[in-house]
Amino acid sequence: MIRIRFQAAVAAAGLLLASAALTQEPAPRPVATITQLMQAMIIPASNALFNVPRQVPGDDAGWDAVRNQAVILAESGNLLMVGDRAGDSGVWMETSRALTDAGEAALAAALARDVDAITSVGDQIIDACERCHEKHWIR
Repeated sequence: MIRIRFQAAVAAAGLLLASAALTQEPAPRPVATITQLMQAMIIPASNALFNVPRQVPGDDAGWDAVRNQAVILAESGNLLMVGDRAGDSGVWMETSRALTDAGEAALAAALARDVDAITSVGDQIIDACERCHEKHWIR
């Protein structure tokens, strides 16, 4: 009888461990450095959004491109908060979130094809970048 209870306990423990292992999602695995994110994503996406007032998209493909740059900018803010990239819980996280917020605002503006709103978002982008760079200039 004791042996059966022991076997049942072991089986239950095994099921709990297997269940926990199956429900755990893999953690994000940062690949690029902060500088690489800046060069590959943040700067090009920002520049594309800054350029909208000077070269207003004239067709669906142009607005799709603006939308895509807004998505890249928004998600790059999130990427700055992943793993070892998260510099601190203060300015770094605040300005990374502000970059994501600016990207979201740019996305809404691009979907609405609102050039004035995209122009206003440029100020948000500049503010987020300048506040971060004042404290965390990456060389």
